Amino acid sequence: MSKRRVEEEEDSDIDISSSESENEEQPLDGEEGDEDGEEEIVNVDFDYFDLNPEVDFHATKTFLRQLFGDDEAKIDISGLADLILTKGSVGTTIKTDGIESDPFALLSVINLNDNITKPSIKSVLDYVFDKTKSQLEFNIFLKKLLSNGQTTKNSNKQLKVGLIISERMINMPVEVVPPMYKMLLEEMQKAEDAREKYEFDYFLIISKVYKLVGANIQDDDEDKKSKKKKKSTVADEAQVEMDYFHYEDIVFEENAKYKGIYDYTNVRQDTDSRRVFTDYGIDPKLSLIFLDKDQLAASVPVLAEKFPPF
Repeated sequence: MSKRRVEEEEDSDIDISSSESENEEQPLDGEEGDEDGEEEIVNVDFDYFDLNPEVDFHATKTFLRQLFGDDEAKIDISGLADLILTKGSVGTTIKTDGIESDPFALLSVINLNDNITKPSIKSVLDYVFDKTKSQLEFNIFLKKLLSNGQTTKNSNKQLKVGLIISERMINMPVEVVPPMYKMLLEEMQKAEDAREKYEFDYFLIISKVYKLVGANIQDDDEDKKSKKKKKSTVADEAQVEMDYFHYEDIVFEENAKYKGIYDYTNVRQDTDSRRVFTDYGIDPKLSLIFLDKDQLAASVPVLAEKFPPF
């Protein structure tokens, strides 16, 4: 089912520039640079759709593998995709060629408390608990929230945690994200009024970041080898900052109750193999962001202001 486009974005186009970024893995169809090396602008109409289990399963699995990176084998990807696409789930996909086409982006939320016994959720939680062992307060707090009978101090209402799954093609613009989150909040409100399934008190966002590291390539020529080594040494000694695959995470981190960046357990590629047209390789990391419902609600208008549509 096609969703209404957000407010004045009824017929909006978003320009996507082709990129030579080292992390550009899935270029949009038809997006190529010209022969002179200049960027080519591609106008794309983005339509927002409900989740569709008949069409979106394989794309959802691909997004999940991309989201969990080198540790995707630790997660029950197929089971998690099935859960995301369960009938009655809330969420949004972005497509460019109708409901039958593959999505370019996905955003959904899963009730962790209601699904805690499912193998796919157990695999996610075991992974998260293992990664957050060094953040004892975060680790214990999350475990208590997901234990049976954990309630608020002033009522018998059990506290609920939503797992937000958000992923998209690497070169999708961040400007498509604020409308997706706005629609997600609206859908959860409607759903909670009907059956309280999505009346969450907290949200866990699984994401990823990366840092650039100096290349470690040696040439056959000794002089070039020496120069390369010197360059790599300088790069390695320089302070390297984390960068974002999902720039909306900057806003979420500013409002988060807990946040953390963690090494992947598995390393399937060395940093040089992720290097494309630059002197730096990419070292990806897992990112976890934990917000309460008010912090998430406060973040969404900031996203719309920080990343307005073109």
